Amino acid sequence: MNRYKAIWVSTLCLGIFAGGIAVGQDNGLWQRHPNLAEALQLVHQASDKIAAAQQANHGDMRGHGDRARDLLAQADREIRAAAFAADHP
Repeated sequence: MNRYKAIWVSTLCLGIFAGGIAVGQDNGLWQRHPNLAEALQLVHQASDKIAAAQQANHGDMRGHGDRARDLLAQADREIRAAAFAADHP
């Protein structure tokens, strides 16, 4: 495994681990902000549907599927930031 790939895999694993910790800690946050929680759930559903479409089309979406999923990941981060900001004015 080359160095670039090892760094990428390590970063990915660290992100997944940190995300798991964050999800485990913010249950009360989503109970206080149910509309944001629903928006976040819909973002995840949209990302899953795009992934399914990419698989059905053998990834041949000229990069638009990946770009859409990147934007949904950005929306996920913004929704989480909005919930945190609402809790910490």
